Amino acid sequence: MRLPTTARRAAVAVLLASALTACGDAAPREYGTDERAVSVSAGEKFTLQVPVAGYMGENWYLASPSPDAKVLRYRGKRRKVRGMSDGHEYFDFTAQAAGTATVKLLHCPNGLCHSEAEARAQATRGPSPRPLPTATGTPGDDPEYFVYRVTVG
Repeated sequence: MRLPTTARRAAVAVLLASALTACGDAAPREYGTDERAVSVSAGEKFTLQVPVAGYMGENWYLASPSPDAKVLRYRGKRRKVRGMSDGHEYFDFTAQAAGTATVKLLHCPNGLCHSEAEARAQATRGPSPRPLPTATGTPGDDPEYFVYRVTVG
């Protein structure tokens, strides 16, 4: 017994939709500034999501040293901000192979720095030079590093 043409077309459409849904990549997992210990599987894509107020001159940079390229591949940075409101920057990675890597992000609030070199130079000026601090909480009002430990299993 053959199905009517309309029923066959509907069945084919449902099967194609199901197949295409199964083929799509899952969205990469996102880790915020409160999640500094990250565990992922080899081949997995993930994102470090950081808050940004672009209208306030806030910027984030991937700092040196770069993550171990055998363990992580850096895929780039994106920014999503709507108009004059707050938003996020995203640092995208792919886990390459088992191991541990350190990702160091530099937070530059209020236009205080436009690169890691500039932030370091500013920190060493004056009567009492100091290294840039490593953040332990949420982003503050001074340049600081956010350090993530990424374990690929």
